[in-house]
Amino acid sequence: MRVLPGQMSLDLYPAPPPESAEAACIRWLVEAGCYEGAVAPMVARLYERFGRDARDRAKALAHFYGKRRIPGSPEAFGVFDPATDYHVVWDRCWAARWVGAEEAANVMRWNYNYRKPYTGAPVYIWYIDNRGREVKRPYEEET
Repeated sequence: MRVLPGQMSLDLYPAPPPESAEAACIRWLVEAGCYEGAVAPMVARLYERFGRDARDRAKALAHFYGKRRIPGSPEAFGVFDPATDYHVVWDRCWAARWVGAEEAANVMRWNYNYRKPYTGAPVYIWYIDNRGREVKRPYEEET
């Protein structure tokens, strides 16, 4: 149907309001296997503290509450700490798959080195710790 000049139209089905960034982040975490009741208050806390930059930190919550959970807590890994860059948080979450939670909480930069052919496991446990020291040792898979 063509609208003529001066003609009014009634929109019976208006478009839904756009989803807030916080709601979109919570939806993404739920799709990643997180329980909404557990992550929603933390996401709200992150958005209150970090504003638009909270999304990158909030995605780390999937490591703690999603399908492939890691040991430790978001607080221990620096998710809520403004002095800790979110890239460091991501590196710590990845490191927790290969080392203990206490050691992973001290990672400042993880060196991503993979086996060939790719198995997901690193060749070395290799990172820079909180004191700036390089830690490197062969990764030995548990049998």
